[in-house]
Amino acid sequence: MVYQENLAAVLYDKHDLRMEPVPIDAPQRGEVQVNIRATGICGSDLHYYHDGGLGSMRMTPDKPMILGHEAAGIITQIGEDVHDLKVGDRVAIEPGEGCQSCCYCKEGRYNLCGQMKFRGSLRRGPNHGTLRRYACFPAYLCHKIPDSMSYQDGALIEPLAVAVHAVSIRTQVRPGSTVAVLGAGPVGLLTAATAYAMGAGTCIIMDINASRLEFASKYLPGIETLQLPIKPHEEDLFEWSMTQASSIIQSTSLKGKKEEDQVDIVYECTGVESCISLSMFLARRGGKVMLIGMGNKGCTLMPTDILTTREVDVFGNFRYANSYPKAIELVGSKKIQLNGLVTHQFRLENAVDAFKHALAAPDGTIKVEIGDFDFE
Repeated sequence: MVYQENLAAVLYDKHDLRMEPVPIDAPQRGEVQVNIRATGICGSDLHYYHDGGLGSMRMTPDKPMILGHEAAGIITQIGEDVHDLKVGDRVAIEPGEGCQSCCYCKEGRYNLCGQMKFRGSLRRGPNHGTLRRYACFPAYLCHKIPDSMSYQDGALIEPLAVAVHAVSIRTQVRPGSTVAVLGAGPVGLLTAATAYAMGAGTCIIMDINASRLEFASKYLPGIETLQLPIKPHEEDLFEWSMTQASSIIQSTSLKGKKEEDQVDIVYECTGVESCISLSMFLARRGGKVMLIGMGNKGCTLMPTDILTTREVDVFGNFRYANSYPKAIELVGSKKIQLNGLVTHQFRLENAVDAFKHALAAPDGTIKVEIGDFDFE
């Protein structure tokens, strides 16, 4: 279908998301025009919508921004000097564009580029995102997806790339590893799925939300689930973390195992201070902690004695670099299944309703997507 109007979800301020037509741009040299068919709502999108910004970056009504960065679509026009893509190709869109000239870009770690322009972000922007019908992108950021992959699943390649970067590139899970995942949201679920795909032997996923854990047990048969309590405000952070780590060991298949056979890698996917602290105590001696979740403040105190005397390695994970091809390959080869992760779908015209639903997050909500895809 060819649309005459480029409808877009434009954010002016917190809770001020408007559906407006925007110009349809022609692709420049090295670019392709994409009819965007599906965009997932990410936690950062919700921060912009609900809080009017992300961290120190704040929306101002005079500089509105189109939201969205988890996207897939079909190429509708080709610019000059584009040779590896053609009209009709179905693609997952990588939303971050590095400068291609700094040391980080040259060594392949373009996610650390100081001049990165990321779709749907105010940093060095506003950089308009993917919640519109048509947009142009550098061709090298558009990755072909197989015909067997739906646009809904194509939009999930972006959060999957985060998991692939954390599991396969940064921490390099070994066959037979025991891993724990804190947080059973989309990124936590995809992190667990990637760990299994990379050969992890045991995976335990934890959350405070019982319905998310119920979903996890259906999405990844055989995974262990454990509901965590909410840390009482008055309780000492480290004492609580130490007690919970011991309780987790005693409440799962880790009970009775030697320490060297306990948690090799903890993937922290919440960004919540208590979970960040817990992860440090849960990893075995010589183990690893991977911080994936991005909270507002992070952990203000670190158990440095635990980290140093037990030689626990702490890794940071910022988005991804060179991870899209691997993510697409894992889904295409069926090593990772995405079926069921998109629990709610809204047409682009109803994007405001989609954001309201994602913000309320009633039980059963995992991933909300918006687009012009065909509903099953």
